[in-house]
Amino acid sequence: MGQAGTDRSFRYDINALRALAIIGVVFYHFKPEFLSGGFAGVDVFFVISGYLMSRVVIGQIDKGSFSFLRYFEKRLYRIVPALVFLVAVIAALCFFIYLPNDYKPNVQNGASALLFLSNLFFWYNTPSYFDASSDTNLFLHTWSLSVEWQFYLLYPFLLLLFNRLFKNKRVYKSVFIALTVVLFIVSVVVSHYFQSFSFYMLPTRAWEMLLGGIAFFAEGSLTNSRTKKIFALSGYAVILSCFFVLDESLPWPGFYTLLPVLATFLIIAANVNFKFTHLSFVQFTGKISYSLYLWHWPVFVIAQYYGLGKSVLAVGVYIILSVMLGYISYRYVESIHFNRKLGIGLGVVSVFTVVFCVQYFNVNRVLYDNKTLSIANNVGITSKPFFRQYRKDTCFVESFAKYKKQACLCFDDAKSNVLLIGDSHLAQLSQSLMEGFPEINFLQATAPATLPTIKSYYTKRNNLRELMDYVYKDFIPNNADKIDGIIISGNWAGQRLVQQDSLVYGINEAVDYLKRYNIPVVVIGQTERYSVSYPTIAARAHYFNSDNHAFYLDEYTVELNSYLSQRLKNVYINVLNEKNVPPLSPKNVTYMRDKDHVTKYGADLLINCIKRDKLWIAFWEDIKIESTF
Repeated sequence: MGQAGTDRSFRYDINALRALAIIGVVFYHFKPEFLSGGFAGVDVFFVISGYLMSRVVIGQIDKGSFSFLRYFEKRLYRIVPALVFLVAVIAALCFFIYLPNDYKPNVQNGASALLFLSNLFFWYNTPSYFDASSDTNLFLHTWSLSVEWQFYLLYPFLLLLFNRLFKNKRVYKSVFIALTVVLFIVSVVVSHYFQSFSFYMLPTRAWEMLLGGIAFFAEGSLTNSRTKKIFALSGYAVILSCFFVLDESLPWPGFYTLLPVLATFLIIAANVNFKFTHLSFVQFTGKISYSLYLWHWPVFVIAQYYGLGKSVLAVGVYIILSVMLGYISYRYVESIHFNRKLGIGLGVVSVFTVVFCVQYFNVNRVLYDNKTLSIANNVGITSKPFFRQYRKDTCFVESFAKYKKQACLCFDDAKSNVLLIGDSHLAQLSQSLMEGFPEINFLQATAPATLPTIKSYYTKRNNLRELMDYVYKDFIPNNADKIDGIIISGNWAGQRLVQQDSLVYGINEAVDYLKRYNIPVVVIGQTERYSVSYPTIAARAHYFNSDNHAFYLDEYTVELNSYLSQRLKNVYINVLNEKNVPPLSPKNVTYMRDKDHVTKYGADLLINCIKRDKLWIAFWEDIKIESTF
């Protein structure tokens, strides 16, 4: 992300590329439905970094003037000050405005960012970059800085090795290109099997920066002015198209990553400065792009933490605030000329910030009473009660290979057999259903982030479609006479890349398919989704003595639930409760454990409400069972 290298004349086109990339990233984060592929802006930054590092290092090696000490000093002074400033300010601010259970992971994430290990830390501790749980990470975006820094550390050694081994420049470049191609192939293969690892790690991202090196080799090889302009304009057009057309359902990095990466390569290799690249707005945005990148995401996360939403007006405010903070960081931190003495001071501040983040992450507990802290701690998705509630790693699985067919799809001839098909939003109700209806044998086929439909509209984990395919195409056709009823449910609002009419079609398609086998079907509707973890909302409600959880309700969830209720009247049970959810049990257990999953207490409340619904009663009458929960 950092601007590096001033060995040659200033490249207005590269600054324009920075501006385009940061605009894509910011709008993707603030309003993903507007620029669903804006995340590709990071890939543009990677290619730029590879080009600039190649220009600096190869140029100095060729002149015999390369110095590791000088090289690393310049990288440190360019990247670290603004990052330290960000982490220190955010850690200090959130000390006062974040609850301890939310503050702790964020300052630890900040420490990993300062150590340039955040990509490793996030890969190990989060499901994926695109997972909803990552949206509360104030420093999520620093993963790319860590990847770049790791590249900066290793790249000079690679170039020095190549310079020593390959005296012939043609062989040198050929091997360099071959390495880039091999790493691209590795990236594509690894993405297929280990998506999160491939997204975060240097080995699967290095080819993008190496392609920047190839752009350095290609610079000047194009001499025809018309051809250069066509290449450059085509590059800009492709990048813009990627921002609008691509989305997070694609394996990334992967084959589609070639589009923005090669487009950036063409622009850099063409080296054309159009009039629009000189525009003040473009150059200003490019200059502050690094600081803007640093500040925009924490601004957004903190705003969502306080339920400020994603309306057009709110996004406009976030952009203005991000630009202001980005400019302040650029003007008063980035632009400082660091010498050795200032560098030592920077090192002391960096160490102090890391130590504070690692050692004193719980110190702000003193600001809150014990009940507030107890309410805020209603999480723990790895606890035994959580495993029992979902039947996790048995009937609610991360991969089809882990699914226990004998335990989850076992019929009981002495009872009615009802099959549960869905994702975590149905799995969370399974224990409550079994306890409430002991006379029913519940079979269960559930997997995370997977629509319980016949057609694979979209899933963030494509391997989990195997479970849905097996249930719909194998198990049900071969066992329809033994299945007395089927309950379907899912996180319908969590699949925002699927059009609303497609969801309706997919649900109706599944219902009609099951009715052909004369199996009664009911669909449990969308539960609440909040912009902040529900324990945080409940803790704040207690601390400030005001119940405003409706303020944090996700607007799209309410909209979609209304849409589905109107178009699926014969099968869809509306369970979304906007106002009357009891936030706490008598034992201070919250209704939900996170943004959109209920606790066991919450699941019992939901089933207790569902049992009075006319569609639910009719469903059990079809099975010849009286609802007695």
